[in-house]
Amino acid sequence: MQALPLPEEVAPQLARWLAPYVAAELARLPAADSAPSSYDDRTCGEYVRDIGTPVLNRAIEFFMKLDTDGRVGSVELAQHLSIGTPRNIPSNLTNSLKQRAKAMRLQRPWDETVSADNRTVWVDRDGIAARMVKAIQAEQHRRFAALS
Repeated sequence: MQALPLPEEVAPQLARWLAPYVAAELARLPAADSAPSSYDDRTCGEYVRDIGTPVLNRAIEFFMKLDTDGRVGSVELAQHLSIGTPRNIPSNLTNSLKQRAKAMRLQRPWDETVSADNRTVWVDRDGIAARMVKAIQAEQHRRFAALS
């Protein structure tokens, strides 16, 4: 009976065999630190295209607030969106927006911080909010025109 090779003997051979496949897969995916910090007009348009209409209608209010004020707190946003408490924000807005960014392998199109009273505050980053407002308005117009 022949002895099995030791793992330290097989591992380099296996690594050389797998290396081209791993490299090809890694080249296909953006590195976590290479995700764009800003969304250009085309990216914003693609981002909003697959968002459901109810969320899109709330998203325009969210991004308009970020564009106008530069930031919005959770209590103010919940009131602005007429969704009751801040606890309703994720299910009515941010979960869908985060999922869309993740599906596109992008960072979120905003920054988050915490207020002095330990509440979430969303902050515009690099003027993304203005580009999102423009993209959402174009998408709403496209959807309305498709109904006609």
